[in-house]
Amino acid sequence: MVEDSRITVRPAVAGDAAAIGAVFNAAVRTGWNFLGQMVERPMFPPEYWDQLVVDHQPPDVLVVADHGTGGVVGYCAAHPDDGELHLLFVHPDHGGRGIGGALLTLAHDALRSAGCSEAYLFTHERNVGPLGFYASVGYRPDGTDRTADFHGTTIRELRLVAPLEPATPFAIRE
Repeated sequence: MVEDSRITVRPAVAGDAAAIGAVFNAAVRTGWNFLGQMVERPMFPPEYWDQLVVDHQPPDVLVVADHGTGGVVGYCAAHPDDGELHLLFVHPDHGGRGIGGALLTLAHDALRSAGCSEAYLFTHERNVGPLGFYASVGYRPDGTDRTADFHGTTIRELRLVAPLEPATPFAIRE
């Protein structure tokens, strides 16, 4: 549950692209210090974020956590065709308030609705904060990894997998 009642989670729209990029940049400056000085400048041009929104039209999912007048404070992308949780970032100024969990819940719901029985993601092996978060919500390494060139730096990412339990119906009490 999001602790701030001003936060709403909604589908991303084209006008969110720049704010999504700003959340990414702030999050990596704080959390990806293992990449050195690379994190001090934006890693992607503005058109990358525009394309991200375009590329995540249904059936793919891109949702944002919106702080009303404060704008986008987090986002999450998922690919229901294969069960991948593609992106999950929360601005560091808004961390620890349940926003990541709310975004993850919506992504899991979308994957579950598409018939996925598990979700998977890749994250850098030294991405300590997210590794702890994902472990706390049931993600476990499955023993596979991948290496990639990321802006001239070789990175190793672990593949984490979580079962998607069927949604539990709940009753609304009057």
